[in-house]
Amino acid sequence: MAMVTARVDADRKREAEDVLKRNGRTYSDLIRDLTDYIADTGELPEFERTMLELLARHEMKRKLQILEYFANRELPEVEGGLSDEELIEQERARRAGDMR
Repeated sequence: MAMVTARVDADRKREAEDVLKRNGRTYSDLIRDLTDYIADTGELPEFERTMLELLARHEMKRKLQILEYFANRELPEVEGGLSDEELIEQERARRAGDMR
């Protein structure tokens, strides 16, 4: 036998223990069953897959909001109305002049 240790919120643990007790189960029963399920099937239980999908969707939504924020921002005017390529060329020329 091996021992599994996890940190959980104390109030939530008591609430869950009440549910387990009403159903004649213990945390040890639950963890053993969960471990057996994962080992036997080679996959996570449905509730865990659903939770991971929800978390992934939430993270994707957050990333899209960040992208939209930056995509919709007004860019400042470039000095002299130069293109990126022209600015790069000016910087190269400046650096080349500094090296002489």
